[in-house]
Amino acid sequence: MARQKRRSTHAAAEVDPESAPKRARQKHGRQQLRTVTRTARRGDALAAQSENYDNTGDIEASDLNESGDEEVEQEKDTGMAYNALLTLLKSDHQSKTTKTKSNKKQNVVKTEGSSDEKDDEEFSNEELAGVNMNAEEDEEEEVDEEEEEEDEDETNTIQKNPFEAHFNLVTDEYIEEQEKLVVKQNEKWTLSALSKVSNSDYSILSSLPPGKPVATPIDPGSVKNVKDLRLKNRVLEAYEKKYSDNKLNALDLHLASSMFNYKDVCYSYQSFKNDTHRKLYAMHALNHVFNTRDRILKNTAKLKGNREDKLSDEGASALGPEEELELRDQGFTRPKVLILLPTRNACFELVEQLIQLSGSEQQENKKKFTQQFYSDSVTPGNKPDDFKYSFKGNNNDFFCIGIKFTRKTLKLYSSFYSSDIIIASPIGLSMILENPDKKKRQYDFLSSIEVLIIDRANQIEMQNWDHVLTVFKYINKIPKEFHDADFSRIRMWYINDQSKLLRQTLVFSEYLTPNINNILGVKKSINVAGKMKYRPIMDSTNCIMNSIGIKIKQIFQRFDSEINPLQDAELRFKYFINTTLPSLMKSSSYSNGIMIFIPSYYDYLRIKHHMKTSTKFLFGSLDEYSSQSKLDRVRRAFHDGKIKILLYTERLHYFRRFEINGVKTMLMYGLPSNPLFYKELVRFIGKSVYREEVDLDLALVKVLYSKLDVVTLERVVGAERARVLCGGVNELYEFR
Repeated sequence: MARQKRRSTHAAAEVDPESAPKRARQKHGRQQLRTVTRTARRGDALAAQSENYDNTGDIEASDLNESGDEEVEQEKDTGMAYNALLTLLKSDHQSKTTKTKSNKKQNVVKTEGSSDEKDDEEFSNEELAGVNMNAEEDEEEEVDEEEEEEDEDETNTIQKNPFEAHFNLVTDEYIEEQEKLVVKQNEKWTLSALSKVSNSDYSILSSLPPGKPVATPIDPGSVKNVKDLRLKNRVLEAYEKKYSDNKLNALDLHLASSMFNYKDVCYSYQSFKNDTHRKLYAMHALNHVFNTRDRILKNTAKLKGNREDKLSDEGASALGPEEELELRDQGFTRPKVLILLPTRNACFELVEQLIQLSGSEQQENKKKFTQQFYSDSVTPGNKPDDFKYSFKGNNNDFFCIGIKFTRKTLKLYSSFYSSDIIIASPIGLSMILENPDKKKRQYDFLSSIEVLIIDRANQIEMQNWDHVLTVFKYINKIPKEFHDADFSRIRMWYINDQSKLLRQTLVFSEYLTPNINNILGVKKSINVAGKMKYRPIMDSTNCIMNSIGIKIKQIFQRFDSEINPLQDAELRFKYFINTTLPSLMKSSSYSNGIMIFIPSYYDYLRIKHHMKTSTKFLFGSLDEYSSQSKLDRVRRAFHDGKIKILLYTERLHYFRRFEINGVKTMLMYGLPSNPLFYKELVRFIGKSVYREEVDLDLALVKVLYSKLDVVTLERVVGAERARVLCGGVNELYEFR
């Protein structure tokens, strides 16, 4: 007893912030960036956690109440055209008077960044691949290219062009009315009945805003091939050249019609092998950029012709404001498409696809891009295929790169303010948006984003979803500075801070989670064109339980919960400590080999704290922040039976995909988000059965769930069984 007391005192001393060693300089590799937003609140405590695997030590209360990043200061925009113009024109005047000083300051920063001794911020800038804030160099190169307008045979009228219908044909009065209904009055959206995509195993749930939705020229039922999507000729020709033998199925065509109609889309593609959606959104992004560019060039030609005609007719030297033709076709800044991806390898693959589909004759800075974003490294051969795919190549998640298109050229590493497309990781972008030095924060380049694409969202969520939320705080905000915008060409719904009503959001993920679903929620998705959610239809034949391959007793235990997710988490914890944990040793046929799988890191901390302070269980704990020495030691001790219970987090399994030996009983505090993880966890027991360490008839898998877990349950047991589990009279269900 005295020995345990001494250990506890020692552990408490380790987590004491006053006695903790000085924090090392923050690095930004994949492993470090998974914790970058939490270092201020949790870094020292986690680094000093006890390496003992018994029930000793303690956890700081701050670990249990952490909330991720600090709150961002919310700047209230007026939303009125007059005030916005005054603010931006004032900032433009200031920027012109300090132009020389700013350029000198940028040079100083570059010099400091190249020195051997850097602080954390300078180190971040060096590691953040792709950043270019110097706008002047690119703007000078634009003149010659823009003088030549692309001569394209447009067979479709403006009314039939989805780009024109969504962005140029909507009236200011219509946008004002929609803002009143959607934002100010928060009227309910109209949900359609769940329908099935023909010749597929997918269901669709569409949602339309209150009032009158914006016109969608493309009829999904009439789309038979890519030509029906109203693509620009250069994109269509490049697509047909690359994918001449690859025909789209009914689901792909329906998905494409929703994209090109500028609806918000949430699409679950189930497997990494299903990548058709990537070429579809790549085409859509290019088509949007080229439509924007061509409309601006044509309107510029119209304005020039109108001015020349007026001057020649009237013999005047200049036109008055009332005589100028008004054509509004621009935003505050040039970037129109933002694509969020988890790794540099994902960015590299997408850029390669954009190059092939853009029809560009030459690419600038391609060699530099390949050096920074490409790697031929491979993952260990014993890992699952989806793991190899997620972490292949350069899996660094710290990048933000601009891409600029001209008539014949695709330029990589273009200035953000002269780019058409920005591709970034959420962590890389958030480091620019929330620079510790408020004077150096940049977010104006996101002010005019019209298409937001989030791909591989499940991978991004495993990294740190807080950074995605950070991006949403800054996207489509009124800019702080002018950036040489022509206010006579800026659309009024930009000036009136209504651009979020027109912005399209596309989200793609292998599986859906509450965080991913919330992207198309009422607060983040208010697109007047409506939204579409595509979900695979899961039944008993294609659910993950049907593919486990070993008949182990699997018990699903339901606890009473509330609709509020926050209350659900609290009720789950109370049920676990009051009911599940006390009966754990009694219900299990074995006194050791008990693994407790915990999806949420916050729940993991609470359970770990409770077991240390309120139980006498001999247990070990492994999470994504555990050192390699602890990972090895605890796994070995668990297999040898020296510890009875092992706590194990979902994010650790995602990043390492361990095969834990010695598991005899599996208790899932909650179902894993990834259905593949359920099969892998159950097979831990199958491995013990194969080694004759446990009797198959005595092995047990127990799952704790509530009615709010219905979507996750569908992926594991199928939709029909999930409805029974959530709505049935019984609270206990057994499967084999």
